[in-house]
Formats: sequence, structure tokens, C-alpha cells
Amino acid sequence: MNFEFRVINQNHIEQLWDLSLELKEEKAGVHFVSIDSKEDIEKMLEDPDIYLFGAFEKEQLIGAFSARRGKGNKRHSCHIAAAFTKACRGKGISQKLMDYALGHLKQEGIWMIRAYVYSYNKASVASLLSCGFTCSGTVHKLQWNEKEGRYIDDLIFHKDLSCQ
Repeated sequence: MNFEFRVINQNHIEQLWDLSLELKEEKAGVHFVSIDSKEDIEKMLEDPDIYLFGAFEKEQLIGAFSARRGKGNKRHSCHIAAAFTKACRGKGISQKLMDYALGHLKQEGIWMIRAYVYSYNKASVASLLSCGFTCSGTVHKLQWNEKEGRYIDDLIFHKDLSCQ
């Protein structure tokens, strides 16, 4: 498989919407399921504090990465999220997209990267750890998860790009 990474723009709205619908259908616990319309994507693209990056295979969006920059005296930081089509998970694409996105964020002056991940999401935890993130805390029993049949924790990860 040959992948290309680039900034998501207006030309990718339909594909990002399709990815969001796929994630909603499988009831994935990721940020992209909160997208309710193509207009939501347009608003994200217009917001200067939201950065969207994509992994593409033959012009088809197979994964997305978002970063929301902090406001005011928190502009040095952002919260990130990523999601991939079911067919493209487990192939090491997330680490490559993460490296691409973090390079762009660092150029924008963002050096403290944070991610919140549900404790049952082993793939995301492994991906973050392999990219040099540190687990810095837990929000215990954050919410009930029907799929898991239990309360789940939110794990807090961070990476300091100023040390690199």
C-alpha cells in the first residue's frame, strides 16, 4: 500500500463525511463521530484553530487527524484525535500520519500535544506510546460504555515537541 499525507481541505469534505458515517455506524468511540453534517466539516475547515490532516490511498481518504489549538495563554497546546477506515487499521498508518501532523503543528508554534483515549482502545494507546507520548493521568470511570458493559476510564496522554 502506498499512502500520501496532506492537509484536508474543502475538496475532501465528502470523503471526511463518509469516514464519519462509517465510524458512527460501528459506534466508534472517537471524536469524528460527533460530526453531524457536512456543514460541521466546513466550519472546522474555516476555524483557524482546527487543523485537519488526512491519509490518502489513491486519492481516497482512509484516515483523518484533527488538532484543536488552545485559546489565549494555551495557544502552545492542542488536543488531538485520529480515526481510520476499518479496512486500514493495524497497518502502521496512524504513526506515519501522526508524525506528518505533528511536524506541521510544531511549525505553527504548537509544542504541547494532548490526547484523551478510552481505556479499552488498545490500538490508540499503542499508537500514542509508539509515537513517544506519555500517559500522564486517568479520569476514572468517566462514562458507561454499553459495548463494554462497564464504566470506562479516559487516559490522558501528552507529548512535548519542544524537547525534540
